[in-house]
Amino acid sequence: MNARRIAFLMSSIVVACGDVDGAEAPIEAPIGARPLIDVDPAADRIEVSLVAGPAKWTYLPGKAAADVWAYRDDNDPADLGQIPGPAIVGRVGDHVTVHFRSELPEPTTIHWHGLRVAASHDGSNVSQSPVEPGGAFTYEFTLTDAGTFWFHPHLDGDVQIERGLYAPIIVRGDDEVGADADRLLVLDDVKLESTGALSTTITSLDLMVGRQGNVLLVNGARQPRLDAAVGARERWRLLNTANGTYFNVALPGRSLRVIAWDGGLLPEPYEADSLLIAPGERYELLVDLDGVEGDEIELRTLHYDRGHELPDLGPRTLATFVLGPPPTHPRPDAPARWGTVAPLPDTATRREFVLREEEPADPSAEPRFYINDEAFPLTTPVISNQGDLEIWELRNDAEMDHPFHLHGTFFQVLDAPHLGWKDTVNVPMKSTVRFAVRLDNPGEWMFHCHILEHAERGMMGVLHVLEASP
Repeated sequence: MNARRIAFLMSSIVVACGDVDGAEAPIEAPIGARPLIDVDPAADRIEVSLVAGPAKWTYLPGKAAADVWAYRDDNDPADLGQIPGPAIVGRVGDHVTVHFRSELPEPTTIHWHGLRVAASHDGSNVSQSPVEPGGAFTYEFTLTDAGTFWFHPHLDGDVQIERGLYAPIIVRGDDEVGADADRLLVLDDVKLESTGALSTTITSLDLMVGRQGNVLLVNGARQPRLDAAVGARERWRLLNTANGTYFNVALPGRSLRVIAWDGGLLPEPYEADSLLIAPGERYELLVDLDGVEGDEIELRTLHYDRGHELPDLGPRTLATFVLGPPPTHPRPDAPARWGTVAPLPDTATRREFVLREEEPADPSAEPRFYINDEAFPLTTPVISNQGDLEIWELRNDAEMDHPFHLHGTFFQVLDAPHLGWKDTVNVPMKSTVRFAVRLDNPGEWMFHCHILEHAERGMMGVLHVLEASP
């Protein structure tokens, strides 16, 4: 990426997506994303340097800064650590090199959540040796799919992600959605003391259901007020990075137009009054900000019962959009075509995965979580062959929901009202979800619950896709 494209990317605030006169347009960072500095001058290569380490972050104005762990750009001396971390922004086909080093006091890795990379660079705790304190590792991969993704540790994830180690990845394709603005909204929560410091208290309920914070965050801030143009059409990229909190988002009085899931654009949009986003999931919306100057539009999270009689989170305000002067150009038209998703057949090798929990009789002991009565790391690998088409049936026998994430590939949820690519799907309590998956990516891949406390306490397994003979 050359210097001109870097400068454009860093200064871009309100954008119209798409090519101009058939020429390659600069890569534009969505509002809310702070991109890593690319030092490679080639147009189809991205080379960045990333550090994970202790930092300070102020969640609540007027309160003390919290001691956090954060990613920072090693090429930017002014970057002292960000929450969310600095973004990777690129195009399909770009080759990415990430020089990573750790200043953390414990081992870590980076998992590229949703990206189809080589298993050796997936950052899981089966395919890569941990990066030790003071150590370094260079990740390399090619961006193969347009969409909204993210990266985070895959060791001690319930602690490391909760302390602030997560960041977005934006990949643009050839067919982009026309919009007056492209906006990233990273949803999270955090448990704070009254002083503003991170709470170090972990309760038995936290371990059982996943840690829920007492402060909801959008792009690292509590209830931010965000400027927007009245009458604008915006593309919103929503990403849930929370340990255990579900966001049931809504714009009161307005419907949501859903245009993309985890794996990119849908074949056609659909309307919804609210949208449930489980931990690890991503959704994209096309939002028309109709009204008059001075209007305020609230993005809210509504009540959702995910089990175990948890306290009600909603309705609560996540962010407020303050409408200012309108755009100076006409509203962009809808694209001539949306995503291309060929449906996978519902006839293939079938596998069943039963999810369950075990609450200890001893209140001082930790709960355990199982897939097919096995708890990681004492699990039997699932063995498949490269190119196999399989139907996975996820049966949740537990008293709460479990968001299920599969590394290294996308799948299609069967028996669903809409068609699209997913890598994370919520499995409601006492229910079954089926998906079809083509296992094209050889190697060892993790699958697990994305309530991080559950994954760290057993609800995780390994899929070994055997490489096809030449």
